Amino acid sequence: MRHDWLQNRDGFDIVDVAAVWPRADGTVQAPLAQIEAGAPLSPAPAVPDMPMAVGKMIVGIYAGIIGAFALTMAKGGEASFAIGISALYVAIFLAVPRIFFAVESDNSRRPSWSEFLSRGLNTQTGHMSGRAALAQILVVPALLLAAISAMGLIGLLVLP
Repeated sequence: MRHDWLQNRDGFDIVDVAAVWPRADGTVQAPLAQIEAGAPLSPAPAVPDMPMAVGKMIVGIYAGIIGAFALTMAKGGEASFAIGISALYVAIFLAVPRIFFAVESDNSRRPSWSEFLSRGLNTQTGHMSGRAALAQILVVPALLLAAISAMGLIGLLVLP
């Protein structure tokens, strides 16, 4: 069976990964050797080249989406219940990145808003300006907010 292979360390090659993780005290450790030694690992920075303002914009847009639902479509108990469940899902969706940022050991490398816009960031496909990255990050949630608001207003004005 395949799980038997893992018990025999001579049955396969152990390849140490090329990445290294910095510890909280600033020293660098090799992952496999440190894991086998039982040393604790510090978490890697979560999105170190993105300012916190972008996350706040995303939170604001999703709060606007839930607000648009609540203001335009919550006419009965069932709709309010569905909007409440959606708000719970959005809260969980946004809480996971917040937890990642909370356990981050060093957030001093995070750029300011002006640095982000002027410097941009590197992606897998090459360098991208800050404005282009911001557009790619916010275009879908912003258009979703606009569409929900438009549908809700049309529903309020046209439907009885």
